[in-house]
Amino acid sequence: MAAKNSSEIRRKNRMRRKRRNRRILIAVIILLLLVVSCGAVLIWHSAGSIGKGDNRLLPAKDPQTITVGSVGDVIIHDPFLRSSQCKSGDDYNFSDCFKFMKDIYEDQDYVAANLETSLAGKSAKYSGYPLFNSPDSIADALHENGIDLMLLANNHIYDKGKSGFDRTMKVLSEKEYDYTGARQSSGQAKYLIKNIKGIKVGFINYTYETPSSSGKALNGNKMDSESAALLNSFKPRNLEPFYEEAARQIGIMKLAGAEFIIFYPHWGEEYKLEAYGYTTSMAKKMCDLGADAIIGGHPHVVEPVDVITSSDGSRKTFVAYSMGNHISNQRREMISSMPSGHTEDGIMVNLEITRNENGKTQLTGVEIIPTWVYKKGQDNPTYYVIPVNKADEVESMTGIGGITGSCRASSARTHEIIDSGMKKVKKEFGF
Repeated sequence: MAAKNSSEIRRKNRMRRKRRNRRILIAVIILLLLVVSCGAVLIWHSAGSIGKGDNRLLPAKDPQTITVGSVGDVIIHDPFLRSSQCKSGDDYNFSDCFKFMKDIYEDQDYVAANLETSLAGKSAKYSGYPLFNSPDSIADALHENGIDLMLLANNHIYDKGKSGFDRTMKVLSEKEYDYTGARQSSGQAKYLIKNIKGIKVGFINYTYETPSSSGKALNGNKMDSESAALLNSFKPRNLEPFYEEAARQIGIMKLAGAEFIIFYPHWGEEYKLEAYGYTTSMAKKMCDLGADAIIGGHPHVVEPVDVITSSDGSRKTFVAYSMGNHISNQRREMISSMPSGHTEDGIMVNLEITRNENGKTQLTGVEIIPTWVYKKGQDNPTYYVIPVNKADEVESMTGIGGITGSCRASSARTHEIIDSGMKKVKKEFGF
């Protein structure tokens, strides 16, 4: 009887061990499945927006350094539309205009440009000033040469009304180009967060409105209510509502994982060589609200760069008040109020952004490349954007003779405006 009881006890113990081992095995399998699932989710979130040239995903807090470039106003005036350089039959190709910038664009991990026009389509008739409508191929040319992000919040995005406003975003979406500043629907974010080689950079773009007795207006053209709600904008004479919205959007961007935020305002007054009016107070406020860099457009000339310290002294923000024209037909002989050639000048602002081993992401370098718009001819003009950071080498670099003097003059004009600010930038940020 005792032997039988002992055998029964051993059998029951074996059964208990088997059940326990089975439970442990099931728990381990569940844990492994959870780990794999979480990893897949993280990869899915990270993989949505990888910068060009990236072929691997980096853990969210790995040390990393990236570069983000920005260029100014891209404006296709009427002479571009009749240039044989850009037009062949009914087709347009603007790629040649940017060929001397291609290597510089591609040296950066990600590049933004202010697309200061609408893409309303051929049926709306292509046109330059005052109501811009450019061929879709201008977006192709920028993208093919190395521009990644189109900034749409500017005073010409509504030049062809609602249809042009809507079609611009539709074309860019179909071509799978990044854009921000305007939205196709209320469900779309007012900002863009781009995962660039593992660092999540937030981009947000707003334009000034012109006075209107009711509703929103650009250049005096009243927007329909649906489009108005989809454009990021502010009233220069009543900035408090904008500040409230900016604080909310920056907060949302940070909650969504943005580690570095760049604010692109379309602001100021045309042809002013200094930061003008409300722009300095707005820059200060955006620093307080959490913008890490501020890069402006619209004045069509280069304006100074600076460093702004927040009101509580806890943070510093880089600001370039205006990058000037990247490409346009605004020439000294055509603008009586600006005969000095400044409308032919621009800058490319390249930010080096680093996440250190402690997980802190910050600005670790600023490079500014001065540019000049070359034009030859009137009835059938040729245009090139030319980097003039090495003005003495441009003729050998481009194969265009007789331009050294113009490139030196352009570089000198730009350096006169930005040099003192760049000294302050390097001192304040320690690079």
